[in-house]
Amino acid sequence: MEEAIVVFSRKGIFQTKIPARDVRSREHARKLWPLVTPDLPRQMVTWVRPTFDEDGELIRRSHFRVLPSSHSFSPQKHFDDEEANRRHAVQESPEHRKAKELIAAELFRRMNAGLAMPWAFKDEDSSDYPLEGNLLLGADDVVTEHCLITPFGSQFRLDVAVLGPPVQTEKMVLGGVEIELSHAFDGRKALIGKSVGFPLISIDITEMTLAELTQDWARRVLTATTRSHEQGRRQTYFYLHDLLYPLYAQLPAFLDRDQRHQYLVFADDATLNKLVHWMKLLSEKLGYQTGSVVISLVNAKSPQSRRMLENAGQIVGPDWHEFNDHQCLRLTLPRPKGPADLQSHRFHMTMARVLLSHADALVGYKYCNGVDNDFPEEDVWIARRWIPDLKTHTQHRVLPKRLAEPIHRLIAVVSDLHSNRQTAVQEM
Repeated sequence: MEEAIVVFSRKGIFQTKIPARDVRSREHARKLWPLVTPDLPRQMVTWVRPTFDEDGELIRRSHFRVLPSSHSFSPQKHFDDEEANRRHAVQESPEHRKAKELIAAELFRRMNAGLAMPWAFKDEDSSDYPLEGNLLLGADDVVTEHCLITPFGSQFRLDVAVLGPPVQTEKMVLGGVEIELSHAFDGRKALIGKSVGFPLISIDITEMTLAELTQDWARRVLTATTRSHEQGRRQTYFYLHDLLYPLYAQLPAFLDRDQRHQYLVFADDATLNKLVHWMKLLSEKLGYQTGSVVISLVNAKSPQSRRMLENAGQIVGPDWHEFNDHQCLRLTLPRPKGPADLQSHRFHMTMARVLLSHADALVGYKYCNGVDNDFPEEDVWIARRWIPDLKTHTQHRVLPKRLAEPIHRLIAVVSDLHSNRQTAVQEM
């Protein structure tokens, strides 16, 4: 099968097609997950990467393969089963144990020495600009086998977790590392990538021997965010939820003179009211000056406010009214000053955790306070800059307009797909 349907996108459910050749890697497919057949009845598919001979000649093109009917399951149960299988596999692997210990030791060494753990990559689908961060910014501990609870109720253990001081009671998870063996566990990793509010590094040690796992290897692999595997795959890969892209995107100053950006959150009334309370507490706790973080509800109580709500809805996508057709939360705050801006780092990461784990919310984004949605059909913000010497405009792809889907909505749709029933969500 040469094409598949991306179930969730800004255009709506089942509205975006993708050719197999446009999927760059197994990890890219996980970011797009779930993928289904173009024809009814919808069936889940998996991406199969291309294969090449020893001379680099293409033997088999990339394609999509329909998952067999035996894969009908509850996503939460599937996650739990894959987590149990993974725990069993890694417990019996001395290579996994050694790799985990070396990675944790290298991160701990850097943290104690006051060294950064920089990372960088570029998501061509989402922006013309790179994403850059420091995994150890604000860190005070590195631990192994750190237990986390997902928003859908399942539990998993991070091989290595980077922790920081709590904003309220629990220590912040600033980053995680998972050591991958031969089994990909695609459903599990896809769900983790869509539900955690911190950078997750995946390190593939498939076919590596104990002798190859050394301190030098750990140092190299942690900084190899753009290094290519000899077979065309990275050994190190970053999973980063789109909700954190505005925190790490290195945008040029000309895009926004005021250096303020805006989040637009659609959820039910009770959730929005809780979010207003939580965001106010967060800004106070982190020491933002009064008026620096502006938290407000946009209520459609007048023609003007109705237009404001519809403009916000147009940004996040055509299904905004399914979440709340009469109000949304508008959160305007300073843009991060750079990878070392600890205050902004803690705010954005805590906000992401709240929105992903404690709110069934649809989240949109404006890279600049007051920017007009001049290209509503585009899923990524397009900025135009006038170049006087050339007497022309240049176009710049900035960041996605839609940052987050509610995880419970995803679980419900995938459950329906896997059971091969008529989907409960009407196609738009």
